[in-house]
Amino acid sequence: MKRPILVLVFLLALLGGALWWLVSDQNEIMPGKGSLLVHCGAGMRKPMNEIARQYEEEFGVKIILQFGGSGALESQLEVAGGDLYLPADQSYLESIRSKGLLRESMPVTRLSAGIVVPKGNPKGIAGLQDLGREAMKVSLGEKSTSVGKYTWKVLEQENLLGVIEPSVVVTKPTVNMIVEDVAMGAVDASIAWDAVARSFPEVEWIPVPEFTKRSKLAGIGVLTASKNVTRALHFARYVTSRDRGRKVFVEMGFEIPDEGDVWADIPKVTLFSGSMLRPAIQEKVREFEKREGCRINTVFEGCGTLVGMMKAGSKPAGYFSCDVKFLEMVDERFFPGTVMTGNEIVLLVRKGNPKSLSSLDDLSKDGVKLGVCDETKSALGQLTHQLLTRRKVSFENVTVKVAKGDDLVSAMQARSLDAALVYRSNALASPVTLEECEIVELNDELAFAEQPYAVARETGHPELMKRLGELLSSGESKKDFERLGFTWKLESTK
Repeated sequence: MKRPILVLVFLLALLGGALWWLVSDQNEIMPGKGSLLVHCGAGMRKPMNEIARQYEEEFGVKIILQFGGSGALESQLEVAGGDLYLPADQSYLESIRSKGLLRESMPVTRLSAGIVVPKGNPKGIAGLQDLGREAMKVSLGEKSTSVGKYTWKVLEQENLLGVIEPSVVVTKPTVNMIVEDVAMGAVDASIAWDAVARSFPEVEWIPVPEFTKRSKLAGIGVLTASKNVTRALHFARYVTSRDRGRKVFVEMGFEIPDEGDVWADIPKVTLFSGSMLRPAIQEKVREFEKREGCRINTVFEGCGTLVGMMKAGSKPAGYFSCDVKFLEMVDERFFPGTVMTGNEIVLLVRKGNPKSLSSLDDLSKDGVKLGVCDETKSALGQLTHQLLTRRKVSFENVTVKVAKGDDLVSAMQARSLDAALVYRSNALASPVTLEECEIVELNDELAFAEQPYAVARETGHPELMKRLGELLSSGESKKDFERLGFTWKLESTK
C-alpha cells in the first residue's frame, strides 16, 4: 500500500512543480516565445510594420498588428483584449485608463494636422478658409477616428465648421483613406496628420496655425488584458527607444517628443535613495524590476553620503532624496523633482519613558544619553542639528552620532541610549521597535522633511525612471508610505 501512495505523492509534487513553473514563467522574456497583439492607429501603419519586422527578426516573437481608427480599436480591445494599444491621440489612452484597461503608457510620437492637397496644389489652397470655397470637395476623418475627432473639434473651436462642412463630400474611417482620396483625385483636399501625408508622394501637406498650435501626442499603452506584461513592456520599450523604434519613426517623417531611452534588452540602472525610504519603496522597486525586465541597483544611504558620492563622480539614473535640500545640492544633475511625501522627526524613548522626556528642552536633563544623526552624512542629521540649534537645545548630552536613522533605532533597541531623534518612519519600520520603545511627538514645524523624486538628465533611460516614479507615486504606494508614518504630498494618484 505504501508504494502506490509514494507514487501518487511524487506525481502530485511533479504536477505542482509544473504549475508553479508555468505561473512563474509568464512574465519571463524568452526568445521565440509567444506573440503580441497590438491595436494600432492606421496612421502609424508604415513605421509600425517596419518596427514589428525588426523586433520579430531580433527576438523571434510574432507581432500581430491590428490597424484601424483609434475609436474603433478602442471598442474592439474592450471586447477582444490584446497586449498593447497605440492610438494617434493620448486622449484614447486616458479613456481606457479610466475604464481600468491600461497598465501604463510611453510617449511615441507627436502629430500635427494640416491640409492635404494634390502635388503642386492646383487649387492654390493656403488656409482653412479656402476649403469653404464654392465647388470645393473635401474629405475628413470620421469622428470615431483620432484625426476626425480632433479635426471636427478644432474647426468648431475656431468657428470654421460652418464654413467648411458644406464642402465635406465624404468621411472615412482611417487617416490613410482620407489622404488616399486626395492622392487619387477623388477630392480637392483633406485634413490629416503630417507624417501620414508625407508618406504619399502624390500629395503635399500644408501646415495651418489652427492645428499646429495644438499638436497631439501619441503613446503606446500596455493593456491590463495582456497575458505577458513583461514581454509587452519589452516591445513597448523597443518601439520607444531612440535607437530602435523612434529611429524608424524619424526616418519616416514623424516628429518625436523627446529623445527616449537607449535600447537595452535588460536595462541596468542605479537608484540612489535616502535610507529612511527603504522600507517604503524596496518591495515596489523589486516589483518594477520583475515587471519591466530590468535591473535596478538600489543604493540606500544617508543623503549627505549620497551627495558626496555624486560629487565624487557617481551618476545614478534617479534620486529619491530624504529632503529637498539634498536634491538642491545636486540639482544641476537632475530634471526638476517631484515632492511625493513628507516625514516628521519624533523623539524615540524607552518603553514607559523612564526619563520623563516630553519636549526638546528635556533633552538637556542630567544623565540623558541622546543619539542623533551626523549633519554631514544625512538629511535627518542636518535637520536635527538645525532643530536643536534654533530651539537653543544643548548638544552636551549627545553621546552617539550615526549616519542613518535606522542605526539610531538599533542603538535604542540595544538600550545604549535613553532617547533618539529619528524620522517617524524609522520608528514604524519594524513592529519590534514599538515593543521596546515609544514615540514622543515634538509637533515642531522645523521637525519636518519633504522627499522629492528626480530623474537624472544624463541617464540613458529617462523614460524607464519616469515609469518607476509613477509606480512610487501610485495609490498602492501611497498606502505603503502612510502605513510607515509618511505624509502624502501629491494631490492625486493613479
